[in-house]
Amino acid sequence: MTGDPHPLEAIRAQAAVISPARIRADLDEQAAAYHTWLTADGWGAGAEDTLRRVIGMERKMGMEMRIGLGDYAAKVPHRLTAPLGEMTLPELVEEARATRMQTLAFVDRVLAAPPGVRVWTLGEEVEPGVYLVALRERLERLGTVVEGARLEGGLSG
Repeated sequence: MTGDPHPLEAIRAQAAVISPARIRADLDEQAAAYHTWLTADGWGAGAEDTLRRVIGMERKMGMEMRIGLGDYAAKVPHRLTAPLGEMTLPELVEEARATRMQTLAFVDRVLAAPPGVRVWTLGEEVEPGVYLVALRERLERLGTVVEGARLEGGLSG
């Protein structure tokens, strides 16, 4: 029986030819673009809901990294967060930025972890390089959602 290849096959192929340092640099570039989208004027209706969804997904990624890394995540401090449902748009924008900084702190722990440490993605335990490629793709998709919400809001003033 033939079927579609598991999504991790393509991710593993990418991880085999790109260095973790390059992925980390890509994540920094993504974070800069994300920050620009977050701080631009002109958010439209539904912005709060979009940001709540995106922040919630990214918080979940952070939780997955913390659990997967175990003791190696101990140097990343826990952030006390307020419920997203109670936050205003300016608070959500700041929370999105802070959440991304936390995500990048976890990425740094993944990069600093000793050989043999494995983390989880797409339901499988994988080596850090594979995880980082998958994370980059996940964060790119979240950034696209935020960018789309910004474009829908219109930038005319």
